[in-house]
Amino acid sequence: MQKKLIALAVAGLVSAPAFAQSNVTIYGVADAAVGFGSHGDTDFRGVVGGVLSGSRIGFKGTEDLGNGLKAVFVLEQGFDIGNGIASPAVGGTGATVDAAYSSTDDKTDGDSVFSRQAYVGLSGAFGTVSLGRQYAPGYFFGYDATASASVGPQSILSNAAGMTITPNSAARWDNSVAYTGSFSGLTVRGIWAARGNELTKEAGSTGAGEGPSFDDAYGLSVDYANGPLAVGAVYQVAKGDNFGPSLTPAVASANDDQKEWGIGGSYDFGVVQLLASYQDAQSLGNKNDADADLWQVGVVVPVGAAGKVHLAYGEVDYDNQKDAGAESYSLAYTHALSKRTTAYAAYNRTSNESNAYKFGVVPTDTTNLGDDSDIFAVGVRHTF
Repeated sequence: MQKKLIALAVAGLVSAPAFAQSNVTIYGVADAAVGFGSHGDTDFRGVVGGVLSGSRIGFKGTEDLGNGLKAVFVLEQGFDIGNGIASPAVGGTGATVDAAYSSTDDKTDGDSVFSRQAYVGLSGAFGTVSLGRQYAPGYFFGYDATASASVGPQSILSNAAGMTITPNSAARWDNSVAYTGSFSGLTVRGIWAARGNELTKEAGSTGAGEGPSFDDAYGLSVDYANGPLAVGAVYQVAKGDNFGPSLTPAVASANDDQKEWGIGGSYDFGVVQLLASYQDAQSLGNKNDADADLWQVGVVVPVGAAGKVHLAYGEVDYDNQKDAGAESYSLAYTHALSKRTTAYAAYNRTSNESNAYKFGVVPTDTTNLGDDSDIFAVGVRHTF
């Protein structure tokens, strides 16, 4: 991975004149904390990455094509700041939040380049149309007091349940065409993704005889922000066989489309901001009767000119499985040391019901149903 990034840097130096014309920007996030926690009988102590935001390095640029039209691109790679390894990694079990939140359907291998985003497109007054590996609209479903932090209830519960309306890897879709348009406070996002099955599979292989549309996915969202008020809605469908981790107890094995929708909103009163969302998912993991709903509420309270207290609570419940859900709450304090650097302390407690065992932050291989998870982290995030 390091050799690949060095090669990219050298290529950038060699092509400096082209960069000047294309207006290329290097950006990123470095987020690390010292964490202490447990999940059942598994105790954790070490450096955790991506607590507030996943660590990453990226390249983005535009070129003016005239008549209001621009070419745009983004190439973005995540990494585990604790050991420098590229992420997301498949089925990550390392001692970092980033690794613990990798989708089992994510085809990146831990030594990939630009596994977070990789796309090119055209932008104008109509919006932006782009092609590549991109965020589905559900990635931006951010009516959450912890701002989609990995220790927030919405992130933990949606990811562990296998939902695609989540600020995690399940909302990054390969081989996709996406649209984003913003008009006077209204933002519209849409996506269609061929994902991994662009060809009819041969006899003898998994999914044999299925056509190229076998595992297509698509989504649409609408968000509106005006002053202190923000509201939004999102709808997504993921076709195929076993799209997500499907960590619920055994359910009927017949395949079905995973369908999800969510609504959310926030209002900033100045002295406190209120946020809430509700989302519903049917056929999680493309399995019939694996249905669930998730709701969460939270508040953000400013403290002085630079501090904020964040409090959030959420629950996920399975419609057809008794005692298979979880409750999660987070308490955090963030302090802006500058425009780019934020210090923080955060605590999360996730209580699993008797038939649920995978909800939580701390990486664990326990199979004991109903084990609870908690973690406390103190760290710093720098953006550049």
